Amino acid sequence: MLNPPVHPEKILILHSGGIGDLLMALPAMRVFRQAFPNATLEMMGRPERLALVAHDLRAGFLHSIDRAGMAYFYAEDASWPPGLGAFFSSFGAVLLFGGAGGNLLAKNVKRAGAGRVISILPFPPGELRVHVSDYLVESLGREGIEGENAFVPLQLPQEALTAAQGFFAGWGAKEGARILAIHPGSGSPAKNWPAENFSAVADWAAKRVRILLVTGPAEDGAEKVRRAMKKANPLTAENLPLIGLAGILKKCRVYLGNDSGITHLAASLGLPAIALFGPTDPEVWGPRGAGVRIIHDKKPCPPGSFESQSHGCDPWRINIDPNEVTEVLAPLLA
Repeated sequence: MLNPPVHPEKILILHSGGIGDLLMALPAMRVFRQAFPNATLEMMGRPERLALVAHDLRAGFLHSIDRAGMAYFYAEDASWPPGLGAFFSSFGAVLLFGGAGGNLLAKNVKRAGAGRVISILPFPPGELRVHVSDYLVESLGREGIEGENAFVPLQLPQEALTAAQGFFAGWGAKEGARILAIHPGSGSPAKNWPAENFSAVADWAAKRVRILLVTGPAEDGAEKVRRAMKKANPLTAENLPLIGLAGILKKCRVYLGNDSGITHLAASLGLPAIALFGPTDPEVWGPRGAGVRIIHDKKPCPPGSFESQSHGCDPWRINIDPNEVTEVLAPLLA
């Protein structure tokens, strides 16, 4: 097979992970993009998620990982539809964030006729305590594509920002209004700060700013937070497309949330963001951003311990006092 072109006309990034994983991979994606600045970039994965980074990366087309025939690329010695083979063969360079089946996928994409295929693990191996975004940039460097992992706020299309203005106008919020966005959910109940704590912070903040409660399609505790509020009368961003939510968050003053993809989104936008961590290690999984503050329950009390039987230490929840959060919030809302 001929060597791949040094200056390919088309390049592809394939990433099908979650929102937080995608945003932690953005620095590596930028490095890859910068290596081929004149190429047409296309992306494959979950299009709604990829839309968050498409403008930033100057991606022209987004393709679904669920398109017909893709399952063949995860099988040994499989025959795939000719159209998919032609699709992959049109790219001079492909970056895959592998995960389970990543090596086989890379092998088959190469066999289909793609030029240079780079496959990197989406996370550092368990024994390596290094931040995911650093690991991915370093992994790309080992493939000869080097660049810096300096924080640059995620760039959004103008239409997302314009739509956000309309969203707030619909709630009667003036342009430039001070808004605290609260997202009480995550991908796991074990990562969620108790709903009553979020509502206590919202009530405290309500006399200083307006509250925006962000909620998604899954059970995320937002309704519990709303019912427990005594003073706050929140605006609500419910089940919005991710790119629309990104525009709305960009207009907010401060963000508060758990270890979640939406927290990574707020941080990536350069928003002052307070991230509440419990069971996961923020040194590896924490959001990166110019205004990020991480509050970590470093010593959750194990079930049956003395601490779990005294003074309200619950082994099944993140034990961060709301007062600790309001102390961090106060100067950000001033």
